Amino acid sequence: MMLYYRGGGAIADLRVAGKRVLMPGGPSRPSASRLTLPGIAGIVLTVGMAVDANVLVLERVREELRLGKSARAAIEAGYDRAWAAILDSNVTTFLLRA
Repeated sequence: MMLYYRGGGAIADLRVAGKRVLMPGGPSRPSASRLTLPGIAGIVLTVGMAVDANVLVLERVREELRLGKSARAAIEAGYDRAWAAILDSNVTTFLLRA
């Protein structure tokens, strides 16, 4: 993301890395070496959803900047416009896992 989205992608990469560090079952847990296949799949799914959400927001911000909005207005509009898609994907994933 950093290469494609530059500054916004770098921030998104840091956020995804931070999310992984703060996840329960991270390396700070003594039994972290006993990750099961479903546990690994859950980590991959979580990271994938975080990347997807960041790509949605960054693309929306890019669209708003093309329309000539200021950076602040583009970021606010980008988050507002991407929120529905992000919420939909998270709710769908939750319902399918339940």
